[in-house]
Amino acid sequence: MKHRDNYSSWSLAKFLGLLLLLLVTRLLTPGALAASFEGERSDWQGYVRTQFSVDGRACFVIEPRSPATGRPWVWRARFPGYHAEIDQLLLDQGYHIAHINTGGMLGSPQSMKYWEAFYTLMTNRHGLNSKVVLYGVSRGGLFIYRWAKQHPESVACIYADTPVCDFKSWPGGRGTGKGDEKTWARLLREYGFQDDNEALAYQNNPIDQLEGIAKHQIPIMHIVTENDEIVPPSENTYLLRSRLESLGHTPFHVVSIKEGPRLFGHHFDLNHPEIGVAFIKKHSEFGEPHPVYLRSGLDNSRLVFERTKRGRVAFLGGSITQMEGWRNLVATSLEERFPKTKFDFIYAGIGSTDSTMGAFRLERDIFARGTVDLLFIESAVNELHNSRKKTEMQRATEGIILNARKHNPNIDIIAQYFYDPSYVEQWREGRAPWQIVALDRIAMQHGVNAIDQTRRCTTLFRSGAMTPAEFGGVHPKPPGHRVYGEMIDVLFDKAWRGRAANGLVAHKRAWRFDPFSYSHGRFQKIDTAELSHGWKVVENWQGSSGTVRALDRGQTYLEALEPGAVLRVDFKGTAIGLPMVAGPDVGVLEYRIDDGEPKRLDQFTRWSERLHIPWIYMLETDLAPGAHTLELRTTDQKNAKSKGFACRFRSFAVNEIGEPVRMP
Repeated sequence: MKHRDNYSSWSLAKFLGLLLLLLVTRLLTPGALAASFEGERSDWQGYVRTQFSVDGRACFVIEPRSPATGRPWVWRARFPGYHAEIDQLLLDQGYHIAHINTGGMLGSPQSMKYWEAFYTLMTNRHGLNSKVVLYGVSRGGLFIYRWAKQHPESVACIYADTPVCDFKSWPGGRGTGKGDEKTWARLLREYGFQDDNEALAYQNNPIDQLEGIAKHQIPIMHIVTENDEIVPPSENTYLLRSRLESLGHTPFHVVSIKEGPRLFGHHFDLNHPEIGVAFIKKHSEFGEPHPVYLRSGLDNSRLVFERTKRGRVAFLGGSITQMEGWRNLVATSLEERFPKTKFDFIYAGIGSTDSTMGAFRLERDIFARGTVDLLFIESAVNELHNSRKKTEMQRATEGIILNARKHNPNIDIIAQYFYDPSYVEQWREGRAPWQIVALDRIAMQHGVNAIDQTRRCTTLFRSGAMTPAEFGGVHPKPPGHRVYGEMIDVLFDKAWRGRAANGLVAHKRAWRFDPFSYSHGRFQKIDTAELSHGWKVVENWQGSSGTVRALDRGQTYLEALEPGAVLRVDFKGTAIGLPMVAGPDVGVLEYRIDDGEPKRLDQFTRWSERLHIPWIYMLETDLAPGAHTLELRTTDQKNAKSKGFACRFRSFAVNEIGEPVRMP
């Protein structure tokens, strides 16, 4: 009996302690003390919209059915109903949508007093996140950039449609745009300018005083129409981006639409709101502790694995994919998740190669095996070390994605951005590496799932949970590979936590990012070339002086060793390149397309002195679609470190587009 009394007392104490703990936890949770919104309620697309006023200004908030962790919200500036497709998608995922009507104030300093009162109400009283997504349409750009410059620490990201970034452009009309005299007169009054000259001399437009935005590296995405005569992008978005980039700002994305069909090109249809949603979620998913971005999802591959009991999974990348490690961990994870499924794993990593080589070798190295259900791609490290330019990377990455979805419209894709010390150093400084930003820009465009492994490594190193030495460097040790594998498992868990889909759904086709992306990349055989002299086909090539990697040894190459060797080859498409081994004896090539001006190419790389490195040189990448002829010859010129004048390659890399690509 005494024992029962003691037990009862202990149980009561434990119960009260747990109750107190739960209460404290609840109180410390963001939004725990959030007051309900009071005002006139109505239905908005199945959601509750509450209208009220702040300091005499009309406001509204649209509430999600279940707020996402961290209570993220989108603050709409002017024209809050424009392109509301994005609002609908974000509400479905737990975001609040809010607006205060200061529309006639054109982003003046006075308007910010109302904005500050509204922000305080939303965050302090209603518990919305202190970092807000700013969404500006047209003249709304004047509001969101003034707020971002005054309160950069409060901004999660900025998203804008054809935004005004300089009132001298609109409504001033002092550039190529039409301007608006009536609105210009109102602007003078709102800002308190005495005359036009004072307004034109004003130095706090969105394009001015950008140091705070650059320092905080606020992510930005604008959608512009290139034929916009109201708010010309050259005087607004592109000028703003240029100035921010000069200050070291990296994450500025532009979705370019060739023509807006209405209001002198200023208005357009938002056919792909998922691009903006992917951007917003990436920078405001406060409930996701890991940098994993689930976009188009993995429903199709799961359905195939479960229903057919068969699955084909491919891994495309460089040496980090070629080595045993993370890819083997992924294979094991998939076999454990789907124990009744027979998998065909295609390991297609080739050391030193990047996305440019990947875009052309997909068919040869992966799709020739049959329909692929799940594709992993990685190239971030080699984009850096191969000194690829932004345009090259993006054309190649888009080419891989479009090629893959042409092969199988249902294919699920996961892009990864692996660790490099310089990338981690940039993340430590609060800057996203521009290579990763450029690669993920294409992933967002096409709804490709992504994992920023570099950012995860940065977090681990900063916290002390792992040191760079323990991780193992660019080519990780087993613990480093486990980090990669664990992050992929996080994505798997996130994608497959619910019930399986009822059927396969082809991934939605997005606007094409670049008309010259390598969407039709393939290898054209060397026997299509017309050889005049000096060239020979070498079978089972074993290499000369210098190291030759196993994958490059024993292949058939077209080879010339002396100056003056000439060939011609006909091809169709917008691009042609040479996938080669650039070794210690390669020289300078001369080439021309369609009897154009000759150009020269030094084949020697910084690794060529000791290694016949697999490399791809793109000779031309923006030709008019159709038939062309390449003339190529070896010269008597060479790099000072080279031992000869050789050239050897296995095929021609051709982007076989037969007609112009229709852009949005």
